[in-house]
Amino acid sequence: MAFLKGICVSRDAGDGLRILVERTGLFLIAVIGLTALVCGTASAADNTYGGFGPEGPRMREQLWILPSGEPGRSLRATLFRPAEDPKAPGKQFPLVVINHGTDESTRLAVSMPVYYWLSRWFVERGYAVILPQRRGHGATGGQLSEAVGTCANPNHYESGNIAADDIVATINYMTAQPFIAKRGAIVAGISTGGWASLAVAARNLPQVQAIVNFAGGRGGHAYGQPNAICGESDLLSAAHFYGETAREPTIWFYSENDSYFGPNLAVKLAHAWSSGGGNVEEHILPPYGSDGHTIADDRQGWDIWGASLDHFLTTVRGSEMLVAGEPAEQPATALATSAIATTGATR
Repeated sequence: MAFLKGICVSRDAGDGLRILVERTGLFLIAVIGLTALVCGTASAADNTYGGFGPEGPRMREQLWILPSGEPGRSLRATLFRPAEDPKAPGKQFPLVVINHGTDESTRLAVSMPVYYWLSRWFVERGYAVILPQRRGHGATGGQLSEAVGTCANPNHYESGNIAADDIVATINYMTAQPFIAKRGAIVAGISTGGWASLAVAARNLPQVQAIVNFAGGRGGHAYGQPNAICGESDLLSAAHFYGETAREPTIWFYSENDSYFGPNLAVKLAHAWSSGGGNVEEHILPPYGSDGHTIADDRQGWDIWGASLDHFLTTVRGSEMLVAGEPAEQPATALATSAIATTGATR
């Protein structure tokens, strides 16, 4: 066990909860309540899910505990949602699950995922947003289950599927909540979270309507080198296999100056996906800041990808035949690459 200012926390959650305590206001009360659970019995945190502590002023921010894809392990998550509508008490919000990336050197020290500007983009459009912290990261802690193989011999297909197990567990739990719509969920992800979101697409969950992939992939910066991939052929093969079963509409955003998954690889991935039968609308964006891998991180990104994402979601939400579980009998959408004009935004 570890002790932090007199608060007892479990070993696997200690580092992440320390990060939460360092955050102001909202989460201090929530963490105290949570640690009371994790110190009570070994299984208490794993068997008790839901919201902890009060909602904060920032988009009703709240800490949640969720089931993971592995029995006996739970996830920490951040929830945002729109303000209550007094004219529509008990209104159900469609769900967005935003999935974070991975940095092996900092994964246990990272704070809870927030992606404030991306989350706000969806909240302003009427979605409730949940950001689960997958096994092996931050406050969730523990072993990094989704890292299968080595850089020399990776298994990107299985790695994506293990990460997808946590996302599916999140979707199943949240869509059972009374304030969340049972269908029409959007799964979005950044970097390894984008790759995991594509693995979720291959499962065609009935609750899920569409997938949004920001700079998704695995194995980037191989051996510390930009534009180098651990097992590129394995990554392309995995994209093809996912695409063989994925029938949900997907939209992909990559930047020309992404040092992890650049435009050439992005186009190859989309071709591999669509050759398997997957539906893909890909956008290769102009160079963004010092590294286009961060296109989902701030307000300026809205001006670059926002219009395309708005159009995509309007199309998806306006057609019942695109709801997962009721796929239209039609060929997969052909690969579409485009450059969206930037408005001169800088980082």
